[in-house]
Amino acid sequence: MSSPTNPVVGLGSTLSFASVAQPTTFTKLDGYHDGGFAGNKINSSKTTTSDSTSGVETYIGNTEEPGSFEAKCFFYPGNTSQVALEALKVSRAIVHWKYIMHDASGAVITGGTAAFDGFVEQTERKFPIDKPSELEVKVKVSGPITWS
Repeated sequence: MSSPTNPVVGLGSTLSFASVAQPTTFTKLDGYHDGGFAGNKINSSKTTTSDSTSGVETYIGNTEEPGSFEAKCFFYPGNTSQVALEALKVSRAIVHWKYIMHDASGAVITGGTAAFDGFVEQTERKFPIDKPSELEVKVKVSGPITWS
């Protein structure tokens, strides 16, 4: 593993998802070229009472909304990993996912692996006339994201 001291780019990064059936195997999503986590936030509850004289609302933080992982892939009709992803969406199953960052030599970056559970919430296919076709995927994260 490498520990970069400079910013890293996503070259060589992979997104993989676990099978529903046992024994668990991971499938690398082919054509992946862009993605990241979005929507992570701490939810809040309003605590303002009639005793609050400042005229300003007060809140406490409570549960964490883990958000989603949003990925863009080149669309490869009939590709086994993309077909498996669609089957996973239809099943509505929550499975384990891994996002792994690599350095320029191909080594896994220390602290660059995110592991999480989630389900395929949305897929979109885009067919622009001047660029390669894309498959956009939104995975709803269920539970904590662990970085290692």
